[in-house]
This record gives sequence, C-alpha cells and structure tokens, in this order.
Amino acid sequence: MSSHIFINGKLFTGSRAAVPVKDRGFLYGDGLFETLRSFKGSVFMLDSHLDRLFHSLKILKYDTAFDKEYIKEALKKTIAKNNLNVRDAYIKIIVTRGIHKGELHFKGNFRANLIIIADALDEYPEKDYTEGIKIISSSIRRPSPGNPLYSHKLLNYFENIFAKDEADHNKAQEAIFLTGDHLVLEGASSNIFYVKRNTVYTPPLTQNILPGITRQMVIELCAKKRIKVKQKNIHYRDMINADEVFKTSSIAGIVPVKKIDRFVLTGKVPGCITAELMVSYINKAGSSNLQ
Repeated sequence: MSSHIFINGKLFTGSRAAVPVKDRGFLYGDGLFETLRSFKGSVFMLDSHLDRLFHSLKILKYDTAFDKEYIKEALKKTIAKNNLNVRDAYIKIIVTRGIHKGELHFKGNFRANLIIIADALDEYPEKDYTEGIKIISSSIRRPSPGNPLYSHKLLNYFENIFAKDEADHNKAQEAIFLTGDHLVLEGASSNIFYVKRNTVYTPPLTQNILPGITRQMVIELCAKKRIKVKQKNIHYRDMINADEVFKTSSIAGIVPVKKIDRFVLTGKVPGCITAELMVSYINKAGSSNLQ
C-alpha cells in the first residue's frame, strides 16, 4: 500500500505528493522541520516539538495560516490514513516559506506550505542499546557561540548529512561536531552527554547546538532522579576520558556510546546512569498519549 502524505490540507499518495520547483524550501532550504516518533498512534512529546517549531516560525518570520491544533488534527488524519495506529511510526513535519518571487528576503505575500510525512519505523539494532555505538569527529569545524541559526531545525541540512556520510564511511553510527578548539557541540542528528563521577554533563544552549527535545527530557529525568547534571563547555578530552557517553534523539531515544574515534571507553556500556535513564525514558514513552 502506498503511503499518504499530507500537503496543505489534503492527503496524497506518495507518488503524487509534490510541491512546486520554485518553492523556497527546494530552492534555498528556506524551511523548518520536526522529526517525531509515535508509539501505536500516540505522538511522543508532541507539544514540545510544536512549541519549538512555532518558536522558530516566529523568530524566522514565517507567515502561517495554521496553528498547533490544526497540525495535531492533520497528524491524526495522516497517521490513520497510513494505518499507523497499531505500530510505531517515524513522522516528519515540514514547513516551507512558499513560492520564490525573485527577492532574497522575507518580505512579500508568501503562503507557507505544511507537509506531514508518516511512515512505519524501522527500529535501530538492539545491539546499539545493549553494546553501544561508535561515533566519530566530523571534519567540519563549527564556531562555538555566535550563530543563532544552529538553534533552529532548518531544511538546509547539508552540513549534517555530510557528517553522517563521514560516519557511514568510517563504519560509525554518528558524527559529532567540534569547534576549532576541540569543544564538543552536538551530533549530526543528536545531542551529546557524558558522565563522570556520577555527574551528567552536556553542552549548554549558548553554544551552536539545537535545543533537543530528548536532551531536555534527559535533563528533567536527571532532576527527578536526583542525578546531578551540568550544562557546561565540554572539551573532546573530557569525553574520551568519561565514565559513560550517550547520545539522544527523538527517534532513537537514549543510545550509549562505546567508541569515539579510536578511543574505546573503559567502563561498562551502557553505564549505570545511562542504563537508568534509558529505562526512565522507555517508561515515559510507554505512557505517552496523543495530545
């Protein structure tokens, strides 16, 4: 059965779903997206994702005719049409500014496009969670603070897929971005944490990183479980000497790391704190409801 894609109020089969070639999302990457996971029809952390999306829409001057409730109803229709109420799904919400009219600015009577894609989720290998993954350092070096665009999930994603290809070439599951001074920022599609002496560390949002939804959930889980957590600048040497390292993302959840470039972590993988957070995350996901 062909998948159905939601575009501006209508559902199209995958082969017939399209936006115009002159759409600014296609021409310039002038668009935003959110990647979400649903568990048997229930979209996990939906309000948090929509809050982040609409914050970016406001900051980046998108003029939209839809609101959060409209997207929630559209999600329900798309999930149901694709028979995903009884299985886990990968969901992508995309907003583009609309048709390019010749000028490279945000002024003009643009009509934003809303696109929702929902497909059955291919689960990550179980050994990723039980044995840990390998991550590498991308050859791309980012500045540390100073670029506010990194805090938004932009369709202009080439830097990330370039780093993902580097990871694949090196038989790794993720690539991380460093600064020229070897500060750790984030993964190509994840946020990064490490544990040292029972304290959890992660880079602060003042760096050039995305305010990840799962990242924030982990910080809140740590607070509830009385695990000390610090948001501070992280040097590469801190991470390779850590007791535990893990990454977070909306699709994969919490995933332990066993190797960083040529350095193998000496502790148990997953470590005690990582394993505790993984269980708490799974329990929270299991109790989620479509909002």
